[in-house]
Amino acid sequence: MLISILFVALGIALVSGGAHYLVEGASSLAKRLGVSDLIIGMTVVAFGTSAPELVVSVIAALNGSGEVAIGNVIGSNTANIGLILGLTAIIQPLRIRHNTIWKDIPFSFVGIIVVMLMAGDHHLDRSLNSQAVISRSDGLVLLCFFAIYLYYTYNIARQERLFITEDLAHRPLWLSLIWVVGGLVALAYGGRLTVDGAIGVARALGVSEAVIGLTIVAVGTSLPELATSVAAALRGRADMAMGNVVGSNIFNTFFILGVSATVRPLAIGKITLVDFIVCMLATILMFAGGLVLKKQIMYRPKGWLLFGLYLAYVLWLVLEAVGQV
Repeated sequence: MLISILFVALGIALVSGGAHYLVEGASSLAKRLGVSDLIIGMTVVAFGTSAPELVVSVIAALNGSGEVAIGNVIGSNTANIGLILGLTAIIQPLRIRHNTIWKDIPFSFVGIIVVMLMAGDHHLDRSLNSQAVISRSDGLVLLCFFAIYLYYTYNIARQERLFITEDLAHRPLWLSLIWVVGGLVALAYGGRLTVDGAIGVARALGVSEAVIGLTIVAVGTSLPELATSVAAALRGRADMAMGNVVGSNIFNTFFILGVSATVRPLAIGKITLVDFIVCMLATILMFAGGLVLKKQIMYRPKGWLLFGLYLAYVLWLVLEAVGQV
Protein backbone atom coordinates (compact mmCIF):
# COMPACT_ATOMS: atom_id res chain seq x y z
CA MET A 1 0.00 0.00 0.00
CA LEU A 2 2.81 2.44 0.91
CA ILE A 3 4.65 1.79 -2.37
CA SER A 4 1.45 2.43 -4.31
CA ILE A 5 0.95 5.75 -2.53
CA LEU A 6 4.55 6.74 -3.32
CA PHE A 7 3.93 5.87 -7.00
CA VAL A 8 0.89 8.16 -7.01
CA ALA A 9 2.85 11.06 -5.46
CA LEU A 10 5.78 10.68 -7.87
CA GLY A 11 3.43 10.33 -10.83
CA ILE A 12 1.55 13.52 -9.98
CA ALA A 13 4.86 15.42 -9.67
CA LEU A 14 5.99 14.21 -13.12
CA VAL A 15 2.60 15.02 -14.64
CA SER A 16 2.60 18.55 -13.26
CA GLY A 17 6.13 19.31 -14.43
CA GLY A 18 5.60 17.67 -17.80
CA ALA A 19 2.40 19.63 -18.40
CA HIS A 20 4.16 22.93 -17.73
CA TYR A 21 6.99 22.33 -20.18
CA LEU A 22 4.72 20.80 -22.81
CA VAL A 23 2.45 23.87 -22.81
CA GLU A 24 5.42 26.22 -23.02
CA GLY A 25 7.17 24.25 -25.74
CA ALA A 26 3.99 23.70 -27.78
CA SER A 27 3.03 27.36 -27.55
CA SER A 28 6.47 28.41 -28.78
CA LEU A 29 6.24 25.99 -31.70
CA ALA A 30 2.75 27.30 -32.50
CA LYS A 31 4.04 30.85 -32.74
CA ARG A 32 7.11 29.85 -34.76
CA LEU A 33 5.08 27.73 -37.23
CA GLY A 34 2.20 30.19 -37.43
CA VAL A 35 -0.41 27.69 -36.19
CA SER A 36 -3.09 28.76 -33.72
CA ASP A 37 -3.12 27.60 -30.11
CA LEU A 38 -6.38 25.73 -30.79
CA ILE A 39 -4.82 23.51 -33.44
CA ILE A 40 -1.72 22.84 -31.35
CA GLY A 41 -3.98 21.93 -28.43
CA MET A 42 -5.98 19.54 -30.60
CA THR A 43 -2.90 17.77 -32.04
CA VAL A 44 0.49 17.89 -30.29
CA VAL A 45 -0.80 18.61 -26.79
CA ALA A 46 -3.87 16.38 -27.12
CA PHE A 47 -1.79 13.44 -28.33
CA GLY A 48 0.86 13.99 -25.68
CA THR A 49 -1.60 14.21 -22.82
CA SER A 50 -3.42 11.13 -24.15
CA ALA A 51 -0.23 9.05 -24.02
CA PRO A 52 -1.06 7.59 -20.56
CA GLU A 53 -4.50 6.49 -21.79
CA LEU A 54 -2.89 4.83 -24.80
CA VAL A 55 -0.32 2.93 -22.72
CA VAL A 56 -2.81 1.81 -20.09
CA SER A 57 -5.53 0.78 -22.56
CA VAL A 58 -3.19 -1.19 -24.82
CA ILE A 59 -1.64 -3.00 -21.85
CA ALA A 60 -5.11 -3.70 -20.47
CA ALA A 61 -6.17 -5.10 -23.86
CA LEU A 62 -3.11 -7.34 -24.03
CA ASN A 63 -3.90 -8.60 -20.53
CA GLY A 64 -7.51 -9.31 -21.46
CA SER A 65 -8.89 -6.58 -19.19
CA GLY A 66 -11.41 -5.05 -21.58
CA GLU A 67 -13.29 -3.35 -18.75
CA VAL A 68 -10.21 -1.35 -17.79
CA ALA A 69 -9.45 -0.38 -21.40
CA ILE A 70 -12.99 0.74 -22.26
CA GLY A 71 -13.65 2.23 -18.82
CA ASN A 72 -10.41 4.19 -19.14
CA VAL A 73 -11.55 5.80 -22.40
CA ILE A 74 -15.20 6.48 -21.46
CA GLY A 75 -14.25 7.56 -17.95
CA SER A 76 -11.45 9.80 -19.21
CA ASN A 77 -13.76 11.49 -21.73
CA THR A 78 -16.29 12.18 -18.99
CA ALA A 79 -13.57 13.44 -16.65
CA ASN A 80 -12.13 15.65 -19.40
CA ILE A 81 -15.43 17.50 -19.73
CA GLY A 82 -16.84 17.41 -16.21
CA LEU A 83 -13.70 17.58 -14.10
CA ILE A 84 -11.13 19.27 -16.33
CA LEU A 85 -13.20 21.60 -18.49
CA GLY A 86 -15.42 22.39 -15.52
CA LEU A 87 -12.49 23.32 -13.27
CA THR A 88 -10.76 25.24 -16.07
CA ALA A 89 -13.89 27.31 -16.72
CA ILE A 90 -14.17 28.00 -12.98
CA ILE A 91 -10.59 29.32 -12.98
CA GLN A 92 -11.02 31.38 -16.14
CA PRO A 93 -14.00 31.69 -18.55
CA LEU A 94 -13.31 29.89 -21.83
CA ARG A 95 -14.20 31.13 -25.30
CA ILE A 96 -15.65 28.40 -27.53
CA ARG A 97 -14.79 28.97 -31.17
CA HIS A 98 -17.20 28.43 -34.06
CA ASN A 99 -15.38 25.40 -35.51
CA THR A 100 -15.17 23.81 -32.09
CA ILE A 101 -18.94 24.13 -31.59
CA TRP A 102 -20.09 22.98 -35.01
CA LYS A 103 -17.38 20.47 -35.99
CA ASP A 104 -15.10 19.27 -33.18
CA ILE A 105 -17.65 18.75 -30.39
CA PRO A 106 -20.18 17.01 -32.71
CA PHE A 107 -17.38 14.76 -33.98
CA SER A 108 -16.58 13.84 -30.38
CA PHE A 109 -20.28 13.14 -29.73
CA VAL A 110 -20.48 10.91 -32.81
CA GLY A 111 -17.54 8.94 -31.43
CA ILE A 112 -19.43 8.09 -28.23
CA ILE A 113 -22.51 7.07 -30.24
CA VAL A 114 -20.44 4.83 -32.51
CA VAL A 115 -18.70 3.11 -29.59
CA MET A 116 -22.01 2.60 -27.77
CA LEU A 117 -23.53 0.99 -30.89
CA MET A 118 -20.47 -1.22 -31.28
CA ALA A 119 -20.73 -2.26 -27.65
CA GLY A 120 -24.43 -3.14 -28.03
CA ASP A 121 -24.47 -4.72 -31.47
CA HIS A 122 -24.55 -8.19 -29.88
CA HIS A 123 -28.26 -7.61 -29.27
CA LEU A 124 -28.74 -7.92 -33.03
CA ASP A 125 -27.13 -11.37 -32.97
CA ARG A 126 -29.56 -14.15 -32.15
CA SER A 127 -26.76 -16.51 -31.15
CA LEU A 128 -26.77 -17.63 -27.54
CA ASN A 129 -22.99 -17.33 -27.47
CA SER A 130 -22.91 -13.68 -28.54
CA GLN A 131 -21.10 -11.36 -26.12
CA ALA A 132 -20.75 -7.62 -25.73
CA VAL A 133 -17.37 -6.87 -27.28
CA ILE A 134 -15.63 -4.26 -29.39
CA SER A 135 -14.05 -6.44 -32.06
CA ARG A 136 -10.94 -5.97 -34.19
CA SER A 137 -13.09 -4.88 -37.12
CA ASP A 138 -14.71 -2.28 -34.85
CA GLY A 139 -11.24 -1.08 -33.90
CA LEU A 140 -10.29 -0.66 -37.55
CA VAL A 141 -13.47 1.35 -38.17
CA LEU A 142 -12.56 3.65 -35.27
CA LEU A 143 -9.08 4.14 -36.72
CA CYS A 144 -10.66 5.11 -40.06
CA PHE A 145 -12.68 7.79 -38.25
CA PHE A 146 -9.45 8.98 -36.64
CA ALA A 147 -7.78 9.29 -40.05
CA ILE A 148 -10.68 11.49 -41.20
CA TYR A 149 -10.22 13.67 -38.11
CA LEU A 150 -6.50 14.08 -38.80
CA TYR A 151 -7.20 15.14 -42.39
CA TYR A 152 -9.79 17.65 -41.17
CA THR A 153 -7.40 19.09 -38.57
CA TYR A 154 -4.64 19.38 -41.14
CA ASN A 155 -6.88 21.43 -43.44
CA ILE A 156 -7.83 23.75 -40.57
CA ALA A 157 -4.16 24.23 -39.71
CA ARG A 158 -3.46 25.29 -43.30
CA GLN A 159 -6.32 27.80 -43.23
CA GLU A 160 -5.42 29.33 -39.84
CA ARG A 161 -1.78 30.23 -40.41
CA LEU A 162 -0.72 33.46 -38.76
CA PHE A 163 1.63 36.24 -39.86
CA ILE A 164 5.07 35.46 -38.42
CA THR A 165 7.26 38.14 -36.91
CA GLU A 166 10.60 37.85 -35.16
CA ASP A 167 9.20 38.56 -31.72
CA LEU A 168 6.91 35.52 -31.93
CA ALA A 169 9.85 33.11 -32.23
CA HIS A 170 11.62 34.34 -29.11
CA ARG A 171 12.67 30.88 -27.88
CA PRO A 172 15.29 28.75 -29.69
CA LEU A 173 13.77 25.94 -31.74
CA TRP A 174 15.95 23.27 -30.14
CA LEU A 175 14.87 24.34 -26.65
CA SER A 176 11.17 24.24 -27.62
CA LEU A 177 11.60 20.74 -29.04
CA ILE A 178 13.39 19.55 -25.90
CA TRP A 179 10.59 20.94 -23.74
CA VAL A 180 7.91 19.26 -25.85
CA VAL A 181 9.67 15.87 -25.92
CA GLY A 182 10.65 16.06 -22.26
CA GLY A 183 7.14 17.10 -21.31
CA LEU A 184 5.61 14.21 -23.24
CA VAL A 185 7.96 11.70 -21.61
CA ALA A 186 7.25 13.06 -18.13
CA LEU A 187 3.51 12.99 -18.80
CA ALA A 188 3.57 9.41 -20.06
CA TYR A 189 5.69 8.01 -17.24
CA GLY A 190 4.04 10.17 -14.60
CA GLY A 191 0.57 9.11 -15.71
CA ARG A 192 1.58 5.46 -15.72
CA LEU A 193 3.10 5.65 -12.23
CA THR A 194 -0.02 7.40 -10.97
CA VAL A 195 -2.33 4.78 -12.44
CA ASP A 196 -0.25 1.83 -11.27
CA GLY A 197 -0.20 3.23 -7.77
CA ALA A 198 -3.92 4.00 -7.81
CA ILE A 199 -4.77 0.51 -9.05
CA GLY A 200 -2.66 -0.97 -6.27
CA VAL A 201 -4.52 1.06 -3.68
CA ALA A 202 -7.92 0.24 -5.22
CA ARG A 203 -7.26 -3.49 -5.38
CA ALA A 204 -6.12 -3.44 -1.78
CA LEU A 205 -9.55 -2.01 -0.99
CA GLY A 206 -11.35 -4.65 -3.09
CA VAL A 207 -12.77 -2.40 -5.86
CA SER A 208 -13.85 -4.06 -9.16
CA GLU A 209 -12.02 -3.55 -12.46
CA ALA A 210 -14.98 -1.69 -14.00
CA VAL A 211 -15.00 0.89 -11.21
CA ILE A 212 -11.20 1.14 -11.36
CA GLY A 213 -11.33 1.83 -15.09
CA LEU A 214 -14.10 4.42 -14.88
CA THR A 215 -12.75 6.31 -11.87
CA ILE A 216 -9.19 5.84 -10.61
CA VAL A 217 -7.63 4.84 -13.94
CA ALA A 218 -9.67 7.43 -15.87
CA VAL A 219 -8.83 10.27 -13.51
CA GLY A 220 -5.22 9.14 -13.20
CA THR A 221 -4.67 9.09 -16.97
CA SER A 222 -6.55 12.41 -17.26
CA LEU A 223 -4.13 14.18 -14.92
CA PRO A 224 -2.03 15.40 -17.88
CA GLU A 225 -5.13 16.97 -19.47
CA LEU A 226 -6.05 18.54 -16.12
CA ALA A 227 -2.58 19.96 -15.49
CA THR A 228 -2.15 21.13 -19.10
CA SER A 229 -5.59 22.76 -19.38
CA VAL A 230 -5.32 24.53 -16.01
CA ALA A 231 -1.80 25.74 -16.87
CA ALA A 232 -3.03 26.98 -20.26
CA ALA A 233 -5.99 28.79 -18.68
CA LEU A 234 -3.80 30.48 -16.06
CA ARG A 235 -1.55 31.74 -18.86
CA GLY A 236 -4.51 33.13 -20.79
CA ARG A 237 -4.42 30.46 -23.51
CA ALA A 238 -8.04 29.40 -23.30
CA ASP A 239 -8.08 28.17 -26.89
CA MET A 240 -5.42 25.60 -26.03
CA ALA A 241 -7.35 24.48 -22.93
CA MET A 242 -10.58 23.94 -24.89
CA GLY A 243 -8.80 22.36 -27.85
CA ASN A 244 -6.90 20.07 -25.48
CA VAL A 245 -10.09 18.68 -23.94
CA VAL A 246 -12.02 18.22 -27.18
CA GLY A 247 -9.00 16.89 -29.05
CA SER A 248 -8.13 14.47 -26.26
CA ASN A 249 -11.66 13.06 -26.27
CA ILE A 250 -11.47 12.46 -30.01
CA PHE A 251 -8.03 10.88 -29.65
CA ASN A 252 -9.27 8.68 -26.80
CA THR A 253 -12.36 7.44 -28.62
CA PHE A 254 -11.06 6.85 -32.12
CA PHE A 255 -7.31 6.32 -31.78
CA ILE A 256 -6.75 4.78 -28.34
CA LEU A 257 -9.86 2.60 -28.31
CA GLY A 258 -9.27 1.75 -31.99
CA VAL A 259 -5.69 0.64 -31.36
CA SER A 260 -6.65 -1.29 -28.21
CA ALA A 261 -9.50 -3.17 -29.94
CA THR A 262 -7.28 -3.93 -32.94
CA VAL A 263 -4.65 -5.41 -30.64
CA ARG A 264 -7.26 -7.61 -28.94
CA PRO A 265 -11.09 -7.57 -28.89
CA LEU A 266 -12.38 -5.80 -25.79
CA ALA A 267 -15.08 -7.33 -23.62
CA ILE A 268 -17.53 -4.74 -22.29
CA GLY A 269 -17.96 -6.51 -18.96
CA LYS A 270 -19.66 -4.32 -16.35
CA ILE A 271 -19.46 -1.09 -18.33
CA THR A 272 -23.13 -0.05 -18.44
CA LEU A 273 -25.40 2.11 -20.59
CA VAL A 274 -25.38 4.71 -17.80
CA ASP A 275 -21.65 5.27 -18.31
CA PHE A 276 -22.18 6.04 -22.00
CA ILE A 277 -25.21 8.25 -21.30
CA VAL A 278 -23.33 10.38 -18.75
CA CYS A 279 -20.49 10.88 -21.23
CA MET A 280 -22.97 11.87 -23.95
CA LEU A 281 -24.81 14.22 -21.59
CA ALA A 282 -21.57 15.99 -20.67
CA THR A 283 -20.75 16.39 -24.39
CA ILE A 284 -24.24 17.74 -25.11
CA LEU A 285 -23.91 20.29 -22.30
CA MET A 286 -20.57 21.42 -23.70
CA PHE A 287 -22.13 21.80 -27.17
CA ALA A 288 -25.31 23.52 -25.93
CA GLY A 289 -23.28 25.98 -23.87
CA GLY A 290 -21.56 27.23 -26.97
CA LEU A 291 -24.91 27.93 -28.62
CA VAL A 292 -26.74 29.76 -25.86
CA LEU A 293 -24.01 31.49 -23.87
CA LYS A 294 -23.28 35.14 -24.58
CA LYS A 295 -20.39 35.59 -27.03
CA GLN A 296 -19.83 31.82 -26.97
CA ILE A 297 -17.96 32.03 -23.67
CA MET A 298 -18.18 29.32 -21.02
CA TYR A 299 -18.50 31.25 -17.77
CA ARG A 300 -17.98 29.99 -14.21
CA PRO A 301 -21.62 28.89 -13.61
CA LYS A 302 -21.37 26.53 -16.58
CA GLY A 303 -18.08 25.25 -15.18
CA TRP A 304 -19.75 24.54 -11.84
CA LEU A 305 -22.58 22.70 -13.66
CA LEU A 306 -20.15 20.40 -15.49
CA PHE A 307 -18.10 19.85 -12.35
CA GLY A 308 -21.23 19.05 -10.33
CA LEU A 309 -22.37 16.54 -12.95
CA TYR A 310 -19.06 14.74 -12.73
CA LEU A 311 -19.11 14.62 -8.94
CA ALA A 312 -22.65 13.19 -9.00
CA TYR A 313 -21.56 10.52 -11.49
CA VAL A 314 -18.55 9.50 -9.38
CA LEU A 315 -20.76 9.35 -6.29
CA TRP A 316 -23.20 7.09 -8.15
CA LEU A 317 -20.34 4.77 -9.15
CA VAL A 318 -19.11 4.58 -5.57
CA LEU A 319 -22.58 3.84 -4.21
CA GLU A 320 -23.11 1.21 -6.90
CA ALA A 321 -19.77 -0.37 -6.03
CA VAL A 322 -20.72 -0.78 -2.39
CA GLY A 323 -24.16 -2.11 -3.27
CA GLN A 324 -26.21 0.91 -2.19
CA VAL A 325 -27.74 1.68 -5.58
